Order: sequence, then C-alpha cells, then structure tokens
Amino acid sequence: MKTKIEFHKAQLSKIASCIEKGNHFLLTTHVHPDGDCIASILLFSMILDAHQKPYVMVLDDPVPKKFDFLPKVERIRTAEQFRLENAPDVVVILDASSFDRLGRVNGLWGASSQIIHIDHHPETEISGEHIFTLHDSEESSTVELVYLLHQFFHLPITPEVATLVYTGILCDTGRFLFPNTTYRSLEICAEMVKRGAKPGEIAERIYFRNSPESLKALAEALSTLEFHFGGAVACMHLNHHVSFGNERTDTEGFIDFLLTVEGTEVEFFMLKVKPRLFKISFRSKRYVDVNEVAKMFGGGGHIRASGCYIEGTEEEVKQKILNVLARFFVPSQDFSMMS
Repeated sequence: MKTKIEFHKAQLSKIASCIEKGNHFLLTTHVHPDGDCIASILLFSMILDAHQKPYVMVLDDPVPKKFDFLPKVERIRTAEQFRLENAPDVVVILDASSFDRLGRVNGLWGASSQIIHIDHHPETEISGEHIFTLHDSEESSTVELVYLLHQFFHLPITPEVATLVYTGILCDTGRFLFPNTTYRSLEICAEMVKRGAKPGEIAERIYFRNSPESLKALAEALSTLEFHFGGAVACMHLNHHVSFGNERTDTEGFIDFLLTVEGTEVEFFMLKVKPRLFKISFRSKRYVDVNEVAKMFGGGGHIRASGCYIEGTEEEVKQKILNVLARFFVPSQDFSMMS
C-alpha cells in the first residue's frame, strides 16, 4: 500500500518546485479562522522559513484569542492592517474551498500570480491555470496535508511544529470526537506528543479560557433551546448583534453544547450578525449530511459540520432551515441527503 507521500507525490513535487522558484509569498485562509486553518498557515510559514523565502500572512478576520499561544501567530495580519506594496508571485490558500471564503483578502494579488491550494474539504471551487492543488478529503484536517509537505522536504519536527500539527488536528476533529478522527490522525498526534506537543496545555489554552461575557452569551442562547421532529433536531439562537461582544470568538463552540443532548441527530445554532442576517452552524451525529444542507443556503463544510448565512428574521430563518430538515424526519419527504 502506498504511503500518503507516495500517493500525493506528483502534487507535492509541483508545490515544492513552486516554493523553490517563488520570490515572495502571500499566505491566507478562510474567514472566521479556526484552529486548523491557523495551524496550517503557521506551519506553511515555517516551511518557507526553512527555504529563506519572504512572505506575509493575511487573514480577513483577527485570530481568536484562544490561539494566541501558537508559535509566530503574532506575525499574522488582518486585511485592515495590511498594505500590499508588491504583488506576490505565489499565493498560498489553505483550508478554503472557494475564493469567496477568503473575504477581503480575495484578489490581493496579480493575474500572473501562481497559487498553491491545500485543502481537505469534500468539494473545491478553486481550480484553473497556474493553480497547484493538494486536496484529500480523507484527511481529518488541512494541517495534515501541510504536514505531508513538511515531511516531503525532510524538515525537522520541532516542538513548535508538533504543537501546530497537534492543535490543527485536535480542533478539526472536535477534540477527537468527530467521525473524521482516524487511525492516521491519532497516530500523527501521538508522534507530535513524542516530539514535544503538550496535550494538556494545548487543550487548556483553547477550551478552558472562556470570558465571563462568553458564558453569559451561552446562557442566553441556551434559554432559547428548542426541539423539533420528536426531538431529532435541536436548535438555539442568539441575537448577538444587540447583546454581547465579538461574535467570531465568543460564540465559537456554542453549537457543540447541543451535541451533548441524547437522542438528537441534527443541531443548529443561529447567530445574529447583522439586522436580518444570521450565521448558521450545523452539526449532525450519524446520517444527515449537513454539508448538503448548508449548500442549499450557499454555504458548505463537512458531512457532520457545516455552516452558512441566511437572511431574514429569526423566525423566518429558523423555518427555512426546518423546512429543509423535514425531508430527513418526515416519511413522505426526500431522503437524498442522508449519508
């Protein structure tokens, strides 16, 4: 059986050549950054450091405070902080399935720029001439694919590298609870611990530093908890636009509280981000493909975890979602999105 490096050798070789020939790099990832995309961009920057290549790391949104312990994270800039002096000849897009997912960073390069795209999402819209892609939806996280590139170059696994790889996998597997937790991902994490990653410290930094404001927001959201279709669907909402601070950091993970409810199959959390605009987070446990559900509203993600934005009032948005979910729980409906 081929190893992952052997399986992706052609793609890895093309990306390696692009790195070796490149002169200036722009690294970016999707809006609302999470642990996997942040770990991926930082690990890729270490690969560039090893090749003494200049680069900038630019995101649409600030890095959430919970990830402020990661090595070199202070070098990441937001779109507002960044001023492009010279167009990069190589753009590196990590953990994003479309250009739109880059937010305001999309287009901060010239038409002649080459693009390296590394992603593990099931579907991607990023393709074309001058684009070198490393894609594998069987990997638990994008950082696993960046780690493949790191191995391809035979670079040393320092404690900093180990921390990044472990963090990315930990976050995108939902603390090793999601179905994308594989033998390979656990094997890699075990190796990272051997190389210096500290699981207890990493988990404490990410999951046990909630602000008082965040806990108050969670209490408000839980007070809206509803069940539908005989308890198969759980949902809650937060009118965060008028209540509490930064929606992109303080409410991340709220949806996971719904996963603890016995007997549910689908969970969704509605977060008001603007008047008549809600950010929706979906989760499922066994058979509903919430990636397909999110795609119906212009979003996407993974089979068991996805998201989108929906316009309307709170009741209008909730009813739109329930109308789509009815096909899974009402016998006369279409079950084509079950997996």
